Amino acid sequence: MDAIDRIIKRIEEDVQWKIKEYWDKADREIERIRNIEESKWDKEREKMESSGKREAETIKQMHISKAHLDGKKMLMNAREKVIERIINQVQISFKDYVNYEKYIRESLEDAKNVLGNNFEVIAMQEDVEMVKRIADDMELNLKVMAGELEYGGILAISSDSLKKVDYTVKAFVERNMGDMRKRIYVKLFGEEYA
Repeated sequence: MDAIDRIIKRIEEDVQWKIKEYWDKADREIERIRNIEESKWDKEREKMESSGKREAETIKQMHISKAHLDGKKMLMNAREKVIERIINQVQISFKDYVNYEKYIRESLEDAKNVLGNNFEVIAMQEDVEMVKRIADDMELNLKVMAGELEYGGILAISSDSLKKVDYTVKAFVERNMGDMRKRIYVKLFGEEYA
């Protein structure tokens, strides 16, 4: 998972200004809503003074709580967008942040354990020669074909086409999504938010 740490570090400055922007926007929105709600409260209070201060205070607190919850919701949505952006960047830049050849080698080794020595592999056109070279080094009898794999990795298929093992970058990210999200969240927003 060193790749995640490196990508987080690489774009952390970019993300920090975005987080600050979301915080500022949330603060402004909270203040705007609070002003509106306090204005509503002032009008409501004039009507309610005759019927009792306790009921008026309850309504005021409801309006303020609503403004506070709306602000928190905006902030949570902003954080979610930042995390999604980082995860998308991890997929796009996967080859830049991991030993990609080692990832392919380990994926072929895992596929061999599941499918045996004779299976087919689909890889991105740009990766076909590398996959063939690694398979030859590992003495695997593979048919390597170019295919549409978003972000890279390999898709291994048994000779009888009954079993498929997905080692694409997208599948890797999906398998590790929970851990990645938590690590990103803690890194950017602190442990108390995780």
